[in-house]
Amino acid sequence: MRIVFYIPPLGKMSGGLANIYETARDIQALGGDVALSAPGVPVPGFAEAVEGGLPVLPPGSRLSSSDLYCVPESWPSALLAGMESGAQILVYVQSWIFMLKALPGGIPWSRLPFSYLAVSRPVAEFLRRVHGIACRDVLPPAVDEVFFREAERPSGHVRIAWMPRKNRALGENIRLIAENILAREPSAPRMEWTAVHGMRREEVAGVSASCHIFLSTGFPEGFGLPPLEAMASGCVPVGFTGLGGWEYMRGVRMPGESVFEAPFEYARGTGEPGNGFFFSDGDVYGAGQGLAKAVMLTAEQPALWAGISACCRDTALGYTRSARLGKAARIFRPAPGADQR
Repeated sequence: MRIVFYIPPLGKMSGGLANIYETARDIQALGGDVALSAPGVPVPGFAEAVEGGLPVLPPGSRLSSSDLYCVPESWPSALLAGMESGAQILVYVQSWIFMLKALPGGIPWSRLPFSYLAVSRPVAEFLRRVHGIACRDVLPPAVDEVFFREAERPSGHVRIAWMPRKNRALGENIRLIAENILAREPSAPRMEWTAVHGMRREEVAGVSASCHIFLSTGFPEGFGLPPLEAMASGCVPVGFTGLGGWEYMRGVRMPGESVFEAPFEYARGTGEPGNGFFFSDGDVYGAGQGLAKAVMLTAEQPALWAGISACCRDTALGYTRSARLGKAARIFRPAPGADQR
């Protein structure tokens, strides 16, 4: 069985597009027969993928009924090529928000004979609860090895990383709330902010290793890879989950304080110490207060903070390249005779 990945004609690289290339490479590394469906226009990362050895179907090529055609949920127009050829269609759902819109003609997703692959357990749960769709499996992205490095954090002040492209105005307001609260705390450590934008992966990894806190302002998210990448070096996330972040985010339970509960049972009450401080998406007031508390915690309870940081690293270790290859092998190399639809 050949697995053909549709590459959407995006104008710039996105996390979802990078994950499609990554999935194709993983299947090829496992000995699978893969190909990219060429969009006919320049797409970021496409030339590099081809130079790296991924085969390409030229524009106008037809699929066969024996192909598994993998299409991202945000490009329903691409489904037509698979339906006309009789190919098996696998919709890789990386963003639950795009699934809210029905297909052309108002046809609900659940009415069509597709199979679905989710990027995270929260996305799979969303599809089940909202659309009545049972996902074939879950395949999260991997954290690149470059992010697993020893911390290089300064003492005497707290460094905070944030991504301005993720709801910039909300992030700035969270920062102002925290700064105003901490201005009235005589023992509050000085904060130093680092914007993560336009950096190479190695540079981002260096920032994560030098920061105590990652301000997570992204929502909606199908998975939310940047906070997990920060966690790989023990940088503690504070902020929003984007829904998809509940794949790996677990709130720290401080004595005498309530914690924002996950909407999914598997992410609650497991006895884990927690790996971050999380709030309802868009709750700027709550996140600002939480950030101020987290900053104070680094100075007042360093041993507790070190334990949370260690939990972050342990969490990220569950999403390594080797872990992802194991999941890809299970999904794309099923037992002989198994139903592929």
